[in-house]
Amino acid sequence: MSHYLELSKFFWLSMSITYAFYFSKLYTYLTIPELNVELNNVDQIIITMKLATVRLGIVAMVLSVYPVILFRFFKYAKYLTVALTALAVAIYIDDVFVLTDVIQYPDSGLIPLIESFRPIMITCLLWMSIELTFRPVPVGLYYEK
Repeated sequence: MSHYLELSKFFWLSMSITYAFYFSKLYTYLTIPELNVELNNVDQIIITMKLATVRLGIVAMVLSVYPVILFRFFKYAKYLTVALTALAVAIYIDDVFVLTDVIQYPDSGLIPLIESFRPIMITCLLWMSIELTFRPVPVGLYYEK
């Protein structure tokens, strides 16, 4: 079916990187030992983890729905991908510039490593959006007359 969509290998690589990033983020945040976190302000880490839990719930839902939309309803995949890219960029800007005093990630474990890969994931989402928006789509893919 992926051959029928005629998307580039770089699109599939970008999608794989994005999925690997989010699966590693889900795994890391779900397996954080709460007793091993040593921070100066415990309230900040509680707020950060609550925010991350809400965001990861949305991510888990999107990760399960995106392949269905990509393979079954291809003409809506570009709109979803552009919306997800805009959301990822907005969250990144929000975390870096607005919530720097509120959000404090634990320094232990994989969290600093995963957070450092966010710009790469955003770049992959941006490429996926560009390719889905500007790539010509076969007429038979829309099932319209």
